[in-house]
Amino acid sequence: MSQAHPADLPAAAPRRARLAGPGIRRWVWAAAILAVILAVFLLALRTGNDQVRHAARQRLVIVEAVLRAAVDRSRSLPSVLALDMQVQSLLADPSAPGAVAAVNAKFEAIARASGVAAIYLMDARGLTLSASNWNQPLSFVGSSYAYRPYFLDAVATGASRYFGIGSTTQQPGLFIGKAVAAQGGEGSGVVVVKVDMEGLEGEWRRAGEQILVSDAAGIVFLASEPGWKYRPFRPLAAAETDRIRAARQYGDSDLRPLLAEGPPAPGGSIRLPSAGRAGRGLVEPVAMPDLGWTLWYVAPTGASLRQAVLVAAATGVACLALAFALAAASQKRRRLRAEHSMRLALERRVAERTHDLSEANARLRAEIAERERATAALRATQDELIHAGRLAALGQISTAINHEINQPLAALRTFLASTALLLERGDQATVRRNLQRMTEVTQRIAEIIRHLKDFARKTGPEHREPVRLAAAADAALDLLRVRLRAEGVTVECRIPPDARVRAEPVRLEQVLLNLMVNALDAMRDVPERRLDLCATREADSRGGPIRSWRLAVADCGSGIPPEHMAQIFDPFFTTKSAGEGLGLGLSLSSLIVRDLGGSLTAENGTRGAVLTLVLPAAEA
Repeated sequence: MSQAHPADLPAAAPRRARLAGPGIRRWVWAAAILAVILAVFLLALRTGNDQVRHAARQRLVIVEAVLRAAVDRSRSLPSVLALDMQVQSLLADPSAPGAVAAVNAKFEAIARASGVAAIYLMDARGLTLSASNWNQPLSFVGSSYAYRPYFLDAVATGASRYFGIGSTTQQPGLFIGKAVAAQGGEGSGVVVVKVDMEGLEGEWRRAGEQILVSDAAGIVFLASEPGWKYRPFRPLAAAETDRIRAARQYGDSDLRPLLAEGPPAPGGSIRLPSAGRAGRGLVEPVAMPDLGWTLWYVAPTGASLRQAVLVAAATGVACLALAFALAAASQKRRRLRAEHSMRLALERRVAERTHDLSEANARLRAEIAERERATAALRATQDELIHAGRLAALGQISTAINHEINQPLAALRTFLASTALLLERGDQATVRRNLQRMTEVTQRIAEIIRHLKDFARKTGPEHREPVRLAAAADAALDLLRVRLRAEGVTVECRIPPDARVRAEPVRLEQVLLNLMVNALDAMRDVPERRLDLCATREADSRGGPIRSWRLAVADCGSGIPPEHMAQIFDPFFTTKSAGEGLGLGLSLSSLIVRDLGGSLTAENGTRGAVLTLVLPAAEA
């Protein structure tokens, strides 16, 4: 084993120090950034909580004023009613005729006008003599409330104020009582006004606020969240629980503690259970000693927490951007030093590479010359292939011209023969008509040659115009009239007069002529020959205007064999004997129809073949 030279050991230590230095600096930078982010987060959170606490105190002042207004609005009503002569007379003589009815009517009118829940009068034993709800199913009349604290306190001190759930209606409310002395000093009683406070709870709930009101025992009896009501902040003593249940102050509530840790400290944080939402909030209380209540306002801190997180995140992004900028500047300095060293090395290598580049340029020129020679040979081969393709296309066009002109020439020969006979007979009118037809046939031959030349040159379609489908079919049938008569073919033409398509008249007649000739050839060996032309309209799916016309050309031949169905539109495909056809009629017809924006399909009908031509309507 070889041993390291002692001179190498001092060089290794500085190298390890250089490697360890950047790593330590990165950790220091990371710790500093985290510390800054944490400090900014805590500062932003404290600032946000201070703003929340300030807003909560302002809102608490408004809520306390509204709550006091709701209580003070009905505070003097029992004292006024205690001075009423009819109330005092009823206590003096409860059996007086009409006394109870008069007080009932008065209480009912006053309760309706003042908006209180109920007004009722009890005698010295706590028995209700008269009430504003005297005519309702849950009337207080005849009920004894001698055990209720608001009656006992009013008898003992002359006035009372008590919040609880009604033992008859099971509806919570604030009971304000006032002792009443009967006229003449005989008998006494207590008049009570019940104020409904649930409207305030609804307003707090709609505003999205968390507000609670607790009594002297620490039991929440008003709250924006129904699940907080009739629950103490801390577990109650057994004696306190027995007192509340004996007075049925809060009905059948189980008095479960709302918070296990007891009442929250002012300005502290609290988490209240909620069916709709859960989150911590800052608590701001205000005491109402004259009522024996405490009003609690819980301000949620979720928004301030989110704001602090956003501020901390923005600070983190800024610190990272600063760190990246410093790192980039340091890296740029290192890169400049490295580039300077590389530039010196590159200048030394340039001189060494000059000779190699000269040799490479010479090899490249030789390769370019060889590639130019290969490109010239490839171009010559391509020209030969194009020339061969042109010769093949000329052969196909010549065969097509021969096939398409044979039929008009045969019709022309028939017209010439019949014209000679008509001249011998002296039928001048028929001779003139035949001469006119021969002129049309020669024009058709010229049009066919022109169209085939255009197709061979791959030119665009001619000008299209609305063409009556019945007129085009009649023109094709006219050319085949002699053959139809000679072969005894019955023609059934059912084309509506309003059937008009957008096409070229001559090319459309050419297609119809090809379809009819194929149909006649298919019926050559059948005893009964019938050619059926039927046109139907096609509208869009919504029943709008006519979209296209469909013309079916049907024969009563043997039909198309299934094995030939996929080939009948191929060029030079034919099932006829040699010399009877070149197999271009249906192929050229399919190309013409496709050029006109339509389609040509074939199928077998009930008796023979059916070729269906679809062309766009002139109105489309």
